[in-house]
Amino acid sequence: PTLELQKPPKPQPHSPGADPTMMVVLKVSAVNSEGIGEPAEVEKVTELVDQEMLPDFELDAELRRTLVVRVRASIRMFVPIKGRPVPEVTWSKDDTNLKTRAHIDTTESYTLLVIPDCTRYDAGKYHLCLENVAGKKTGFVNVKVLDTPGPPVNLKPREIAKNSITLQWEIPIIDGGSKIRNYIIEKRAATKKAYTVLSTTWQKCSFKIPDLEEGAYYYFRVSAENDLGVGEPAETPEPIRVSQAPSAPENLYVTDVTSDSASLAWTKPLHDGGSLITGYVIEAQKKDTDQWVHVATIKALDYTVTDLIEGAEYTFRIMAVNASGRSDPRESRPAVIKEQTSAPSFDLRGVYQKTIIAKAGDRLKVEIPVLGKPRPVVSWKKGDTVVKETQRLNIETTLTSTILNINEIKRTDGGQYSMTGKNMLGTMTETITILVHDIPGPPTGPIKLEEISCDYVLMSWDPPENDGGSAILGYHVERKEKNSILWQRISKALVVGNLFKSTGLIDGIAYEHRVIAENMAGLSKASKPSEPMYALDPVDPPGRPVALNITRHEVTLSWTKPEGDGGFSITGYTVERREMPNGRWLKANFNNILETIYTVSGLTEDATYEFRVFARNSAGAVSAPSQSSEAILCRDDIEEPRLDVDASYSSTVVVMAGEVFKLEASVTGRPIPSLVWTKEGKELEDTAKIEIKTSEFHTTLTNKDSLRRDGGAFTLIASNPGGFAKFIYNVKVLDRPGPPNSLTVTDVTAEKCVLNWLHPTHDGGAKIEYFIIQRRETSRLKWTQVMVVKSNEAHVTGLTQGEEYTFRISAVNEKGASDPRSLNVPVVAKDLVISPTFKLLFSTFSVLAGDDLKIDVPYAAHPKATATWLKDASKVSEIQVARDPCDRPGKPEAVIVTRNQVTLRWTKPQYDGGIKITGYIIEKKE
Repeated sequence: PTLELQKPPKPQPHSPGADPTMMVVLKVSAVNSEGIGEPAEVEKVTELVDQEMLPDFELDAELRRTLVVRVRASIRMFVPIKGRPVPEVTWSKDDTNLKTRAHIDTTESYTLLVIPDCTRYDAGKYHLCLENVAGKKTGFVNVKVLDTPGPPVNLKPREIAKNSITLQWEIPIIDGGSKIRNYIIEKRAATKKAYTVLSTTWQKCSFKIPDLEEGAYYYFRVSAENDLGVGEPAETPEPIRVSQAPSAPENLYVTDVTSDSASLAWTKPLHDGGSLITGYVIEAQKKDTDQWVHVATIKALDYTVTDLIEGAEYTFRIMAVNASGRSDPRESRPAVIKEQTSAPSFDLRGVYQKTIIAKAGDRLKVEIPVLGKPRPVVSWKKGDTVVKETQRLNIETTLTSTILNINEIKRTDGGQYSMTGKNMLGTMTETITILVHDIPGPPTGPIKLEEISCDYVLMSWDPPENDGGSAILGYHVERKEKNSILWQRISKALVVGNLFKSTGLIDGIAYEHRVIAENMAGLSKASKPSEPMYALDPVDPPGRPVALNITRHEVTLSWTKPEGDGGFSITGYTVERREMPNGRWLKANFNNILETIYTVSGLTEDATYEFRVFARNSAGAVSAPSQSSEAILCRDDIEEPRLDVDASYSSTVVVMAGEVFKLEASVTGRPIPSLVWTKEGKELEDTAKIEIKTSEFHTTLTNKDSLRRDGGAFTLIASNPGGFAKFIYNVKVLDRPGPPNSLTVTDVTAEKCVLNWLHPTHDGGAKIEYFIIQRRETSRLKWTQVMVVKSNEAHVTGLTQGEEYTFRISAVNEKGASDPRSLNVPVVAKDLVISPTFKLLFSTFSVLAGDDLKIDVPYAAHPKATATWLKDASKVSEIQVARDPCDRPGKPEAVIVTRNQVTLRWTKPQYDGGIKITGYIIEKKE
């Protein structure tokens, strides 16, 4: 037979919102070898209706996690979709117009978004939305683009000083998908075009650039670096000038006072901060007030403050101003506003402790303010002699001060100078001391080379005999190659002390060094150059020799190798001996010693000796001598054996199966002890698996390809006529555990089952941490991990009804997983079915009229059966099922009591008899 579909006449257009359906007529025809017969029409007309299905999509594992791509690669997101009718697909990203940035291809079964040649700005969250008449579903994909970082944010100067600038910035908004490792800081003078790198390993977000030229303009830029490289730099938009506020003006004096005014005078600041002084700000403070009042802003170096209150006391202060701001204030002495006369006096506040220190050869100018009315006449003396003015030394007088000028000052100009002021009210004399410092003499030598290496030398020297009258501030170190005439200063900063490490030497080249001292007056002449020295690593001295065996005429010594061999292999040792207490050091060996043990013979019985050792390498370098041994008396003696075992063997030695473990010890004693290794009471011998190496004073046991049974207690026994010593080594070999035992399955249903098993026969020497459960459909070859548990029971769910399964389980310790234990017989996931059966204990029951009849019939069935009772072939309408009685409620307690009402409270029964509690009955008794 054949089936023919015939569409009815074309329906009229649907009105808006109408359901799009189709009516079809079905016809059936029979077919034989001769052709198709007449059709039979199905009477009922079938209506075809479109099915609606919610939109859905499935992200693969890569898209469910964060999608990570490298810069300039393509971002490709392929998502299968479902839904009827075909859903409308929308891709979006918050900060990007995807219509211009991405290629989006959508069909009935999938949607594909591709962004070729991606950049760091394509990172972020991509939202996917599917929508049709049945509903809507949304999701997103996180994309991480691995790229160099973006530029740092908010680069600006945090602090500007006269020769340094401190920059600060914030981390880049975009880190390129990996952690910022460090920053590259660069500077460029405004007059130049090229940047200079200041640091490539800086990790903080602020950086101080020192040693800048005061008053110069600079550009700066900072770039961030991550694992993929250096990102875009952030640059200061405008050049930054290196300047600061000026220092305070020098000396503010009240030069004259009247009944309503005070005249002020001052000198320029010593330092203008790198920018031109634009003026001075004057402020005044009246006594007993805290407020400073602005007086004037001027450019001159003197000013008269007017409109003051007669009899009041004022203090004045002045600040210098440049483009970077105001200086610290300089205050005057308090002044009382009144017409007055005063005896002479000198203002020595500017001369610290009345002492002036000058550098030889400099020009000295000592300006001392002079006070007093009428203006005093001032004269100068050096010691007891009036100062005789010359072209080099002269005295200058101004309205407010007296000035001593000395050009090209010499050390002979130092001493005590006194100045005397005289007016009608009296005489005043003050004394100051002038110290003249000259440059120091050269450091005394010779320069001592304390330590020599292939790339550095440690040197020392003595201070100059003449310090020039001033303490030595430090030293400068210079270096040159032996055949060069150009000295190069290698100390970056002033060296304090007389020890310096000269680094950056080239192996095999001879160098000379010299030192220059510096005090307040300047630099000394250079010291004598050091002896030429070659840059070679020194050989460290061997370890202190120890006596292993002592007889009447021989001593066997042992020592350790030098820690440093000078870059060349150690080729031998030399042993020296010295008879105590006053003997000379004599060579004890006549052939080269290759090992670190040697027997010195030809000694005198009952004499006491000490020994030392030198090491020599293949470059011919000889070490300093080792530390001398203890005093050794040459006499036959018996010493009990003593084992020297590393502290690590005090605890259990733990190794993994298949690895090698080594047990070793050193032994001392006289005569030389014999050494024996045992395990479980049996002496161990050297075999292919256990290798035992024993010398006179050392033994080593090595176990190869360790197995779990190789663990245990190993005993080392050392013995000689003086006694014996032993040490026990505990070794534990960790292996994988054995498989679990007795795997069984119980409580099998269509969806779940319960697995039970026993612990492995052996745990591999370590605690069983957990078990891995795997299952497999018998129709497949692939095992699937179900769960990980720590107990000996697992409840497996998610089975498919009717499917046949087998299970296996592995035990895991810190070494690894055991071989799996498989289930002997597969199980089928289906519910247990038991046909209903029951057995009547009695077929006849007798009761008295009026009593209750209860017939209790136990039955077995799975799933639960429906019980029907018949009486004389008629169905009994209701069966009372016997239930357990519920427990009594808790004892009622009175909560509220009034004249005619009591409120009670009680607790629920602990057991409800298997039926929900529906209410309570309250009874009362008077």
